[in-house]
Amino acid sequence: MGQGSEGFDLNERALQAAREGDQVRAERLYLQAILIWRNMGTDYLAHLGTTEYNLGQTLCAQGRRAEALPLLEDAVQLLRGTLGVRHMNTLHAMNYLAGLKLMLGDLRSAEPLFRELLPVERELYPKDTPLALTLGGLSSILVRQDKAAEALPLAEEELTIALAAAGEQSLDAALAYANVAAAHKWSRRYDRAFPLYRKSLSIYERLLGPEHPRVAGILSEIGLLEMEDGNYTLAERDMMHALNIVARSPNWNFEQWIGETNLGILRFRQGKYNEAARWLTHSLTLQEQAGIHGGPDLGITLKALAMVREKQRRFEDARELRERAVIVSGFQ
Repeated sequence: MGQGSEGFDLNERALQAAREGDQVRAERLYLQAILIWRNMGTDYLAHLGTTEYNLGQTLCAQGRRAEALPLLEDAVQLLRGTLGVRHMNTLHAMNYLAGLKLMLGDLRSAEPLFRELLPVERELYPKDTPLALTLGGLSSILVRQDKAAEALPLAEEELTIALAAAGEQSLDAALAYANVAAAHKWSRRYDRAFPLYRKSLSIYERLLGPEHPRVAGILSEIGLLEMEDGNYTLAERDMMHALNIVARSPNWNFEQWIGETNLGILRFRQGKYNEAARWLTHSLTLQEQAGIHGGPDLGITLKALAMVREKQRRFEDARELRERAVIVSGFQ
């Protein structure tokens, strides 16, 4: 009983530290709690799973997503087996794991998790944030599958739920605004995407600060829209600002390789092929080092680099890159 009380206390202190932004302290406290739950045996597997899920979130908040992935997979397995798939803790953990897999390009594993969650959340929590997150995840998958028309109603429903459940000035709302914007962007409705991305940006800046990597991610997307609008000066300003933010934020590799791919595409449009090749090659290296073996984001980088190699008259390299892009885009 004494150990159990200590485990609960450590977990609560870690949650408070995470809310205050002290992720390093939260990590240390979660690890201490995990040791206690493991020592207490099978009767405390649900506690272990919940604390592992909490620790996974803390690692992701530090940009350490590769470390978080196996921890979250174990947490989901434990919570499924103890609390069941209809318990709120299990739903949260499954949602977070699916979102992480989506970010890392593993759509093949992410989509079944979201699909399993959707009917349960519609039944039990039709007006709550877990359903909003699931809708947003499915919307993002459809966008990456070039099905923006199917993605848009899901993203719009996500936004409606997020605003009602969490409010306008919430991280859930910021994410939802960005997801609706992405659906419009992929449908080439840039005039609709712009204000939605800017709304998302203002919320992230208010809640996380102007130097947070999530701010960088939205800034880079706004830069892409500015590029499509023909305003290369603004696009370069926002993309470079985004990469400067990420450079001061160790471990946020996803935001870095997306930002470098976007800048590489801009440099290609500007006719600066050598510089484009440098940014795109480095982005590709970062993705490979992170264990990204497939998915649309990697495919976009490969296709962009292939176009650059053609301009550089490196036609064999371009052909190999295009062939690889076809393979990885299908490997989800």
